[in-house]
Amino acid sequence: MSHIIDVFEVARAKTTVTGTIPLDEMPELAMSVADIEGEGLRYEVTGLGTIERLPAASLKIEGAVVMACARCLQSVTVPVEREVVFCFVKNEEEADKLPLDEEDDDIEVIVGSRRLSVADWVQEETILSLPSMPMHEDCDLDWEEEEEEELPAAEEKPNPFAALAALKKH
Repeated sequence: MSHIIDVFEVARAKTTVTGTIPLDEMPELAMSVADIEGEGLRYEVTGLGTIERLPAASLKIEGAVVMACARCLQSVTVPVEREVVFCFVKNEEEADKLPLDEEDDDIEVIVGSRRLSVADWVQEETILSLPSMPMHEDCDLDWEEEEEEELPAAEEKPNPFAALAALKKH
């Protein structure tokens, strides 16, 4: 299914576009994850009119992906919940002309398109939101408990120099 929108029109008309994108439409994301839980990632693009005289929209992504746990390498479900506000420019030159002080940290400025692939947009924002080292919540605790259990056992081993000292006494 093709997910193509005109971001300038969505922003101007303040419309909302929703849908679900399956993993097979996001090949770069597919290389980073084992699977996407459910039917895919849900998205909602909402036109916001203009911000700082630029067309604007928010992108909201929801769903879950399955990745390999950095500790145990077993599958771990990672929730995907991201919402970002974007302002759109027509080209890179227009973006370069924007004063730095007008750019808000909470707003991304990107080159918009009359034929923007929502699948590519969702894929990029999802990749940016994924943890670099996903872990089960209890993997970290299990590792710390095992380490603590091993330390006292190491202290119980007899000191080899104590045996030498005993030989010297005789």
